[in-house]
Order: sequence, then C-alpha cells, then structure tokens
Amino acid sequence: MEIDYKDIKYLDNLNIIDIRERYLYERGHLKNSINIPLRVLRTIPDKYLSYNKTYYLICETGFNSKRLSLLLNNKGYNTYSIKCGYEKSS
Repeated sequence: MEIDYKDIKYLDNLNIIDIRERYLYERGHLKNSINIPLRVLRTIPDKYLSYNKTYYLICETGFNSKRLSLLLNNKGYNTYSIKCGYEKSS
C-alpha cells in the first residue's frame, strides 16, 4: 500500500521508518523518523515491528519502500510506502 506524504505530514505519533542506509539518513530525514536500513528490516522484521501497529516506510525515491512494504504486508505486518520517497517529501 502507498500513501502520499502530504496526507500524513501533519499527523503526530506515526511510526515512520527510513529504510535508507545510515549515511543517507544522517544527511537528512523526516522529523521523528527512525532509521532501519532495508537489508536489516527485510531480514529480521520481527526484531523491529509489531503486528498490531502501522508503519510508514520511506526510502530515497519510493521504489524500495514500496517493494518492502508489499513483502512485509504479505508477512502480516501493516505498512505503507510513502510515495516518491524522501527526495520529494523533504
């Protein structure tokens, strides 16, 4: 599932996960987001995610977060990919 950043940017207490590599996250990221790189979240989602919460995934362009969101949703998690990624949301 995908969502446009403009639809969530004024909401509080969202679980936003930036799946880019750490060095990209440190260059700039969405307020209140946490960094869990794609390779880590894909491999061990149960370490970071709960089945009863909703998560919003963001990457640089929206491509990787969309793919990961589909994978995680197929495993029973509730995730959304933020369309167009960080480059359009910042």
